[in-house]
Amino acid sequence: MDVTTLAIGTGDWLRSESAPRSAAEDAIRAHLGGVWRYLRMQGARPDEADDLAQECFVIAAKKRALELEPAATATFLRRTARFLLLRARRGGREAELLADAVDELWDRDCGSDKGDALLAALRRCLGALAPRAARAIRLAYGLGGDEPASRQAVAAELGLAENGVKTLMQRTRQRLRECLDQRREHDDQ
Repeated sequence: MDVTTLAIGTGDWLRSESAPRSAAEDAIRAHLGGVWRYLRMQGARPDEADDLAQECFVIAAKKRALELEPAATATFLRRTARFLLLRARRGGREAELLADAVDELWDRDCGSDKGDALLAALRRCLGALAPRAARAIRLAYGLGGDEPASRQAVAAELGLAENGVKTLMQRTRQRLRECLDQRREHDDQ
């Protein structure tokens, strides 16, 4: 994933790949995808994840956390992103419990590589779906770069009733879960 196309606004706050870079810019490039994915996993909308990730890196730069070893920088960034998201949501104990659960999943499935392997596995699993099921997932979750579509819009696009879309999505999500579980079991061996 190219940092300049990661959807942080227009990417203007980072120089192009060909410009000379500072150590801080290198750290941002190394950690940006992971922070953004972490925020999305926590439930942030893409535009919200863009803003929070940028704010997170500003804080990290001010506190010189980008100069730490990569693992310490990643931990600082993830903790800061979590704090910023919870503050933005003004969530109470329920929001913290949800964030804790996501943190456990992140540590289990994404912690070692910022989610790169999980994302690659998800892409492979999506590629193995039947065309209509894959189209439904892409529409419903906005994976084509568009905003996520409503069930009504997905139904119209696929020529199904809304209940048919609901059933298709349930079955498709289950297939994706099974595919990801199989890949995780395979990777653990």
